[in-house]
Amino acid sequence: MLRLEIRAYESAETYEQLQQRMIEETGRFIQWGLAHPELVPRIPTHPVGRRRFSEQLKWWFWEFVLTQEFGPPGF
Repeated sequence: MLRLEIRAYESAETYEQLQQRMIEETGRFIQWGLAHPELVPRIPTHPVGRRRFSEQLKWWFWEFVLTQEFGPPGF
């Protein structure tokens, strides 16, 4: 399962440190995704303005993304 974590602001961590940590975490996730494309969920697409996704498809997609376990180990 994708673990969403929100950390409380730690006064010992400066904004620059927070920013750097977020960049590093994002980089690790992107590197993992590029190395394991078969494990990354595909995002449905279609030309803008031509049609809309059904409410059922939108619900299914977000339910799938938020309940599946994917990402690098320890992420």
